[in-house]
Amino acid sequence: MEVFEYRPIFRLLSLLMNPNEANTVMFIISCFTVAVMIFVVFPIRESAQGYMAKFLGDDTAERYGRLTLNPLVHIDRMGALMMLIAPIGWGKPIPVNPAKCRKVKGNTAVVLIALSGPLANIVLAYLFMVTAKIILLVANEYTQSIYYCIVAVKIIIQLNIFIAVLNLLPIPQFAGGKILFAYLKPRTAFKIMQYQQIITLAFIFLLFWRNSPLSILLEFLCFNVIKLLDLLSKFIG
Repeated sequence: MEVFEYRPIFRLLSLLMNPNEANTVMFIISCFTVAVMIFVVFPIRESAQGYMAKFLGDDTAERYGRLTLNPLVHIDRMGALMMLIAPIGWGKPIPVNPAKCRKVKGNTAVVLIALSGPLANIVLAYLFMVTAKIILLVANEYTQSIYYCIVAVKIIIQLNIFIAVLNLLPIPQFAGGKILFAYLKPRTAFKIMQYQQIITLAFIFLLFWRNSPLSILLEFLCFNVIKLLDLLSKFIG
């Protein structure tokens, strides 16, 4: 998948094997996109879950000081490190207590809070897409600087969509897994959690296997989500 090709580790290898201006610029762009994800996107994504919980009646995230866009509060070292080698990453999990969400039932609260993360990624992808189209609209000419700017924005869009779609898969610890477990019987959920390590290892293997069924599915879903966002932003230009 294209999002893998633009990870800093792969761009660095390309630069070391073939040091030239193009590879140098692409390495810088790749590092820039990672910085945007870690210091801008992840704080917004995590805060979105906290604000959703607060809206539903749970102030746990607020009491722990997590309702902030300060990236230092949200950075998870492993989640940030993963962004260097794969198009996945995460911030520190937002502390929530669904039992305190008095406005809705506990299961519904879990679903709404879980969905708010991927939804934040999709909204951010849309805003970046609108920004890119505005840049192209107002630019007097398509310069090399504009080209590199659009490449960076395109990567950020793809990363946001990829992470959103990925998180909606019914995998333990993912938003999709939380949604699934919210409606499973406790006994069934417990049985699935017993195989969590195996499921995680299988997932990682399929994710890095270029033409695996999982990779094909993710590519298909991401393509169609981006296509939908493009359609919704047709009003520009």
